[in-house]
Amino acid sequence: MDVIQSDKNGGYSYGNNYGAFYLIDKYMVDILVIANPDVEFTEAFLIRIVQDMINWNAQAASGYMDMPADPSFVRNRKINSYWQELLLCTVLLKQFVHFHNDYVLPNHGINQVEWIPGSLFAIDVAAYKNIHGLDDRVFLYYEEQILGKKFLKLGYRMIIDTDISYLHNHSVSIDKSIKRYGKTAQLFKSRYYFYANYEQINFWQRVLMKAFICYGLAARKVLYNFFS
Repeated sequence: MDVIQSDKNGGYSYGNNYGAFYLIDKYMVDILVIANPDVEFTEAFLIRIVQDMINWNAQAASGYMDMPADPSFVRNRKINSYWQELLLCTVLLKQFVHFHNDYVLPNHGINQVEWIPGSLFAIDVAAYKNIHGLDDRVFLYYEEQILGKKFLKLGYRMIIDTDISYLHNHSVSIDKSIKRYGKTAQLFKSRYYFYANYEQINFWQRVLMKAFICYGLAARKVLYNFFS
């Protein structure tokens, strides 16, 4: 086991790139496994997703993510549209307006998806190098969508094996260091970065998203202070 330390806390993407390229350079590995410190999985799980990658000619794979803290959570197979993300900036409106989603559900075999759980996944080293790793210009959030867009651009395939699962104690690591409003502000910052840089939204769409983000942050600040 090698214990390494980066020169700074640059966030999820920076840290994983630091470790990934260290492994690639030193050990000449073929497949990387990226895992959060707050996940639980077995050796059999890892063997299964690597075998899935081979069988399905996929460049990245994971299993179904089980989140005890939020059992109602479900993942959409596709990356959200610009309009869906605008809606998520709101506080009340998002409760009444719903979009059609194609969800990843447990025990439904292999699902080809546009984005994969960043908490635990295997990725082909050649693909990782071709996309120049994760985008370390985001500190936290939207790393999964960015990776998905990079894969789509190059014609790579991502899959989730819903017949196997792992445990994700979501937000345990994040909650230790970032308060609720701070997490929301970071989320919205990464949301704007993703859509401005990877979805090529136009000038007016950028203005509109900034306005929704300002509204969303202001409304949440009032609510968080009221209920704190």
